[in-house]
Amino acid sequence: MRNALMTTKVYERGGKVWTGKNGQGLVFLEKDWENDRLPEDLVEEAGLLGTDFNLLEKIQRAKLAGYAIYENILRFSVDPIVDIIGNRKNTEIYVACDLNNWLQDETSSEQWKLKKDEQGTLACSIDLNKFSLEDRFPFKFKTSDDQWLGPADFFPSQEESMPGVSNFIFDIRRTGEDILSFRIIEEDDPQPLSKWTSLRPENLGYSEVGNEGTFRLFAPRAHQVNLRTSKEAKFTNNVAIQKMLLGKDGVWESKIRKPSDTLYYDYEVTHKPRSHQAKSFTKQVLDPYAKSCVDREGPGIISRSLFHSTEFSTVPFSAPEAHDLIIMEGHIRDFLKNAPLDLSKQERMGFSGLSRWLESEDCYIRKMGVNAIELQPVHQFDSRSKNEYHWGYMPVNFFSAASDYATSPEVASNEFKKLVSTFHKANLTVILDVVYNHVGIPNHLLHLDRELYLSTDELGRLTNHSGCGNDLNCDAQPVKKMIIDSLKYWLSNYQIDGFRFDLAELLGTELLTEIEFELKKLNPSIILIAEPWSFRGRLPVEINQTGYSLWSDRCRESLLAFVKEGVGKDKISALFQGKLDPENLYPWQSLQYIESHDDYAFIDRICSDSKTGGMHPPKNAIEQAKLAMIILLLSPGIPMISAGQDFLRSKRGIRNTYQNGDVNALDYQRLEKYKSVHEAVCEVIKFRQSKLGLFTRPKAFGECSYSEIEVGCKDIFNLVIKHNQAEEEYLFLCNPHQVSNEVELPPHWQNQEIMLPGSSELNRITSLNPCEYRLIKRTTR
Repeated sequence: MRNALMTTKVYERGGKVWTGKNGQGLVFLEKDWENDRLPEDLVEEAGLLGTDFNLLEKIQRAKLAGYAIYENILRFSVDPIVDIIGNRKNTEIYVACDLNNWLQDETSSEQWKLKKDEQGTLACSIDLNKFSLEDRFPFKFKTSDDQWLGPADFFPSQEESMPGVSNFIFDIRRTGEDILSFRIIEEDDPQPLSKWTSLRPENLGYSEVGNEGTFRLFAPRAHQVNLRTSKEAKFTNNVAIQKMLLGKDGVWESKIRKPSDTLYYDYEVTHKPRSHQAKSFTKQVLDPYAKSCVDREGPGIISRSLFHSTEFSTVPFSAPEAHDLIIMEGHIRDFLKNAPLDLSKQERMGFSGLSRWLESEDCYIRKMGVNAIELQPVHQFDSRSKNEYHWGYMPVNFFSAASDYATSPEVASNEFKKLVSTFHKANLTVILDVVYNHVGIPNHLLHLDRELYLSTDELGRLTNHSGCGNDLNCDAQPVKKMIIDSLKYWLSNYQIDGFRFDLAELLGTELLTEIEFELKKLNPSIILIAEPWSFRGRLPVEINQTGYSLWSDRCRESLLAFVKEGVGKDKISALFQGKLDPENLYPWQSLQYIESHDDYAFIDRICSDSKTGGMHPPKNAIEQAKLAMIILLLSPGIPMISAGQDFLRSKRGIRNTYQNGDVNALDYQRLEKYKSVHEAVCEVIKFRQSKLGLFTRPKAFGECSYSEIEVGCKDIFNLVIKHNQAEEEYLFLCNPHQVSNEVELPPHWQNQEIMLPGSSELNRITSLNPCEYRLIKRTTR
């Protein structure tokens, strides 16, 4: 019944999936089906392999959802529940809703009574021309003996009027074409898996030799694979279909004459389950090795520019060593949406716009003074349209540059090459955030071979240690080969300088070690960074035997506690000495950060008591954030700044801003508003990269010595630092508390030069205000 307080069972990402018995399931859509891929998306997101998708007939839909619309007729219907109605022949059923005041007036109930039609279905038809309906309203069915009939528990289009009591929902967006049935593929492939998981297939994807083009796809347990090619991206006309041949190595192969112009292609993959009673099924699949593609569904693109690029000119560039890096992490569209440059809407969406901005000396990234950029993922991801803002962490192909960031899919590769080249011309190292632990939707690998490419548990379900429902099977040799081939391609084809591995724990130490070995053959100075955790656990200590730098959550939490609460001086001392992560063999094995794309902005964590986070931070919060960044940038390891962090970028107190482009976009007006913070950060970045800043970037332990001195107040943090090769030593002082504290320096530290903040001043410090800091230089020879 109607109640003022109602809880709605919401749809997620456009719908909901229900699985029943005997391998059957239903997809409930939030609105009528538009003949798109949404039902399959939802099934794949649920970790299922489905086929035979069909709309329910309207009468069946009405019995389940309570209604369907036939042109101008709204037809309510219900399947009587036996345990309520039983065999009582005289029991009547009525529709109850706001239109009839929930049957409070019994005189009008007759027109709302359900009557049997020619097919024996109980239904009540309402002429929509005679009623003014709301676009959305609750309703229910009531029997003549006051029993209420509500929706099934699993049905999403309902709202709870009181605990345990739910109403149907009429929604004009759902007229009766919103529920589809499908068949769940549950049986294993008839061929054993172990033979193929230990094999590393060679020369996959499309390649050319002379006038011949060759397609190779690894799907050893498929029943048949056909190659589809067309000169049109939409495959509407003149589609050539060619049967591929299966080799002993499990690779399907087909050859064509080398195309003289752009050609589009995909694969038609047919599987035949073990059971003779189960039907075979066919899926259209994007080549996992496609070097370019139109969108998340494909098709792949073969263009002359992939083999003969006109946009990319080699720029001699050598990335700094790991201990010399200062990284800015950012998203292409976050940089561009509000960039103070005359850019077209198209340019603000991708590679070409960022290239243009980088060519300007007023570019924010260049003016910061960092020497490396870490771009959030640019592999082809699963956005449903070009206008959709997407973080990129749901890849559908590991070789293609994201077509949504290009002026057209056909030029994505060249435009990204130009972007990398432009970064290099600006003396910026390019590091890509890469996701090789799970895939997005469509799950093309699922359609090739579910158990081979994806990780399953002992019950045959897809594992979910990534939080995305479809972990890659990184123990299988074909998957390892695909990941390594992808990385080699990005390194050699785009001249990428390094990679940051998302949820690297899921790749495992063995694969990460092999990746390092293989990539260093191509670039001995390759930069390798790992997010060392997943929902399964953390990378083992043995990762310190490799050349990977790991994101340090200890740094993140220790600096927050220090500047916000004034606690943890011992941890900050360890941070300054590069020993906060004690398992490290080298200081640069920690990537030090306090803010990233994930989670809250740092200023929002400091201002956690505010409903809008750090949108309008008070003075003490500003100083706390600034002090944290200063310490971060003076500490050994690899410091990483999140784009906008230097001007106190806020996410309005929102913790998870995944896919929220309006919140994530950089607000460059804050750059002027918090100019003093920005300039202080730039100042310490410049100092860190100078000869005097050598002590901030030791390559190995033992290069610097550290000691504390007596400064007259235990609440003042102090540390003396000296690099073995330098004539100077430095004293860092700061006050992490919210009250001023007096300072009494030893005579030999008095009247020395203050390097930060500012320079060329004599030291006459007698006190430090809240969150105030000083870096003092003293010559020892």
